[in-house]
Amino acid sequence: MTDDAPWSRTRQLEFEPEDEGEDTRPWGWVTDSAATWWSAGEHGIELDRSTVHRGAFTLRTDGPLLPGLPGLEAHEETVHTRTLEQRTDRTGRRTPSVAPAGAPYRPKGVPLGVNPKTTRSLGPTPRGITSRGGRTLLSENHSTIIDGESRALVYPSSYPYTAVCKLYSSWQPSAGAGWVTTGEATGYLIGRSTMMTSGHVGPPTNGAAWQIKVIPACWNGQSVFGAGVVSYVRSYHSWNSDAGSDIKICRLWDPLGDRVGWFGYRGYNSAWEDGDYWTMAGFPYDISLTSMSYESAIAVRDDDDGDDINVNGTTYDTTQVESDADEASGVSGAPLWGWWDDGPYAIGVHHGVEHDGTIFGTETLSCASGGAGFTQAAAWGRSSWG
Repeated sequence: MTDDAPWSRTRQLEFEPEDEGEDTRPWGWVTDSAATWWSAGEHGIELDRSTVHRGAFTLRTDGPLLPGLPGLEAHEETVHTRTLEQRTDRTGRRTPSVAPAGAPYRPKGVPLGVNPKTTRSLGPTPRGITSRGGRTLLSENHSTIIDGESRALVYPSSYPYTAVCKLYSSWQPSAGAGWVTTGEATGYLIGRSTMMTSGHVGPPTNGAAWQIKVIPACWNGQSVFGAGVVSYVRSYHSWNSDAGSDIKICRLWDPLGDRVGWFGYRGYNSAWEDGDYWTMAGFPYDISLTSMSYESAIAVRDDDDGDDINVNGTTYDTTQVESDADEASGVSGAPLWGWWDDGPYAIGVHHGVEHDGTIFGTETLSCASGGAGFTQAAAWGRSSWG
């Protein structure tokens, strides 16, 4: 352990938050995005009282209207794959890279969830494969359980679970068509209007329009704070060539972080290996795609070099941070984080599963994309968009 190590699991369990008095959580808040409809063209719109229900209203227009907001810009960034010689110095160590840290933010009056409200199940829970090759479900989804099920449902009314987001991706294949849902995933806020998720998350962008819906603190399909607490991705920069560089940094239409907080970020230190410091939360399909689940006491077992990525004109190394976290489809983009004295810091964004060969056979581990590329992308997004 180093002096800069995150809190141990024992310290997390012993922590007792102070009562801050007033509850400032955004109960009943309605974002601008939540009340927005979008049309690709310039169409006249009229608001009339409904003829079928006295308390309802009808939007009348001569063009198609779609709920929510579309994305405006999608940038798929260049990834640089280095040779082994380029990745190490003459002593055999990996070439160091600058890895800035960004502080977390918790609004005063949003309770601290070091030990959050949990429940084991909302009903029957299907299981997937184990790391030793046990039974799996016959679907395109995947699930990897390492050394027994360790996840539980968590009610996301405390920080930083308030800053973990449910994502729905969709696209409009042609002008005038409706939104077609293409996938579900996880993301997390790292700034007022800046969100991190995996590079492979998101819809096609070669149609008439695309959309990523963002729901912070999601429980049973909507935010615990109300159906109006929602935003959409306005633009993003994305990388994705291997498990270390699977990163997408997104700008939102609404500053959700002002009300629900955001994570800090920092680079992983190999001196922390095998310490059960880490937590991950998201929306794996084998627990629930609509209600958040989490796992604590996760240990990072290995870290490997990932491909370089170009962030704002400069190239940085990435790191494959491999842990014993249980994971499944839907949790891509989740934060892997630890606790420090000033709050939670993410050390990576969940990518999927890695299979590493060892002298004992093939080892199956969950993998997050981290390192200098991760922190530099986060720092660039936060400085650009807040």
